[in-house]
Amino acid sequence: MSILEMVFIGGVVLTLLSVLSLSFNSIQFIRYNKQLKALPIKKSKNKKRNKQVKNRRRHLLKKKKGSLKGIVVFLLLSVIIGLSSVYVSYYQSMNLSTEDSNSVVKGYYLLRDFETQVKLAKEQGESEKKIQQNLRYLATSLASYGIKSASELNAKEGQLVLNRYYNALKEIGTNASTNTGNFYGNSKLEEEFLTDIGKVKRYEESVFDFYKVNAEAFKEEK
Repeated sequence: MSILEMVFIGGVVLTLLSVLSLSFNSIQFIRYNKQLKALPIKKSKNKKRNKQVKNRRRHLLKKKKGSLKGIVVFLLLSVIIGLSSVYVSYYQSMNLSTEDSNSVVKGYYLLRDFETQVKLAKEQGESEKKIQQNLRYLATSLASYGIKSASELNAKEGQLVLNRYYNALKEIGTNASTNTGNFYGNSKLEEEFLTDIGKVKRYEESVFDFYKVNAEAFKEEK
C-alpha cells in the first residue's frame, strides 16, 4: 500500500469519526436546549427551588456551550479532512501509482531495446545467435505485460489509456516470441515490427500526456 493510499484511508476514517462526533454534539446541543426551555422562567416563592433552577440553568448553559464548541470544531474538521481526502483521491486518480510508474518506466526501455535489436537484425550488424537471444529475452519481458492492469484507484480514462498501452506491449511481445528465429536478415518482418513499435509508442505517448510524464527525463537517463 502506497503512502497516498494510507493517507487517503486515514483521511476517510478521520472524516467519519469527525462526522460522528459532530452528530453526537448536535444531538447533545438540541437535548440541552430542550431542557433549558423546560425550566421555569418565573421565580417561585421557594428560594431553594429557585436556587436549584438557577444552578440547573447554569449547568445546562455550560453543557450547551460545550456542545456548540464541539459542533464548530468537528464541523471544521469534517470539512477540512474531507476535502483533503477528496484532493488526495483526485491526485491519486490523476497520477501513476508506484507499481504503474515502475511498469511504464520498464516498458519504455524494453520497447526501445527491442527496437534496437530489430534494427540490428535488419542491418545484420551482430551475430544471429546473439540477436536471437536478446530478442527472445525482450519478447518474453514485453509479453509479461499481459498480466498487468492499471490501478483501480486511477481515473477511468487513465485506466483505459494505461491498459491499452500494457496490452500493446503484450501483443508485440507475444508476436515477437513466435518470430525470434526469423528476424535476422528478414527486412519485411523487421519493417512490420518497426511499424508495430511506432503504434505502441503512440499509446505510450497517450499515457505520458494523460499522466503528465516528462519523456525527456527518460531520454536523459538513457
